[in-house]
Amino acid sequence: MEVASNPSIVPLAEALFVEMRESGFGSYCLTCTARYAKHLSDFMDREDLRVYDEMTGSAFLEEFCQTHHGATHQRIKLFIARINAIQSGAGFIAHRKLAVPAALPVKLEMLLERYRQYCAGKGNCETTVQRNEHCCRSFLKLLEDDGICDSDEITSATVSAALLRVTSVRALPAIRTFLRFLAENKYLECDYSFLVPHVRPPQPIPSVYSVEEIQRIEAQVRYDAINGITTIGKRDYAMLLMATRLGLRPCDIVSLTFSELDFKKEAIRIVQEKTDTPLELPMLPIIRDALLDYINHARGSHSNQYVFLSIQPPYSHVSTGTFSCDVRNAILAAGIDRNGRGVCARVFRSSLASSMVNDGVPYEVARQTLGHRDKNAIRHYAKLDVKQLRLYALEPPAATGRFAEILSGRCAVK
Repeated sequence: MEVASNPSIVPLAEALFVEMRESGFGSYCLTCTARYAKHLSDFMDREDLRVYDEMTGSAFLEEFCQTHHGATHQRIKLFIARINAIQSGAGFIAHRKLAVPAALPVKLEMLLERYRQYCAGKGNCETTVQRNEHCCRSFLKLLEDDGICDSDEITSATVSAALLRVTSVRALPAIRTFLRFLAENKYLECDYSFLVPHVRPPQPIPSVYSVEEIQRIEAQVRYDAINGITTIGKRDYAMLLMATRLGLRPCDIVSLTFSELDFKKEAIRIVQEKTDTPLELPMLPIIRDALLDYINHARGSHSNQYVFLSIQPPYSHVSTGTFSCDVRNAILAAGIDRNGRGVCARVFRSSLASSMVNDGVPYEVARQTLGHRDKNAIRHYAKLDVKQLRLYALEPPAATGRFAEILSGRCAVK
């Protein structure tokens, strides 16, 4: 096994190895981690760096990603995130693929932190706060690339130049509110939010599967669970039913804990990750039976609080990516023609919503069942009910004048 020699890296690497061994990581993962530690140690020796910090980690990442194959980029980023977490005392990062955020000048970092506190104070959920922070950090990084290190140096010209290089229109709303926040709190003399263009991202029509198709998917996964074709069939079947029968979001399914299951009252009570609002749903008999079958015969005796566990160490909860991959495999195994539709786990939520709308379930009932906070959210699925929309279609007005003559053939089109 390769060994790091830099005196600043050795204790961090040793602490990381201990955490990984205790979490059940195998020899291959430990060997890869040792190799990455050696790369980092060699980089610091070349640059004559004796003390490791996050800036050193960022510089190492930049060089490594330029000289190594893209397939290793996520793994080396996770390694640096683990080293940073151990150094700061934040603890061990087991699975999350965390990119190291771009470092900003101190004064710009302070503005971003103030904005983050502002978003959190407004009651935004943590996911929204993190998304806004990421968008604004990227924008500030563009300003830094133009030599801006303080809010006093921000002008309409520098803002416009940075906006021209923003690659995602979905970041624009966060940047607009960020600039407005800076002006309202006197960090900027002028409000440059008007410079941010109003671009509405395209709203794709949700992918939906019919009731018959979903029944085929459920039957396929249930067959695998009963016949032991896959070692995780019982887990996947229970997770699938929570998506198809209750419409739960994948993030809420994979993070489900035992404290949220009430088998006596046959209820499931969660706090939704996306909206941070409570939701109580009935534990349907088919879901109860699938859960008990998985817990008693396939999950194992792990003391982890999460219900659905990975099959490899460190036995944390299943990721949404793994769940969506399992769903994709089930759809293909059931022989269903995708016809351009999505194959991730979210499709069952939109399918249930569409089915409820098509069956004439009141919007408010459907909204509460799916846990939407916005009263108009469920109306998004009305566009999928073509049969119902035809009832409200307007007759086209009768053609008149020259257009009528063209339609009747009495006048040629020039």
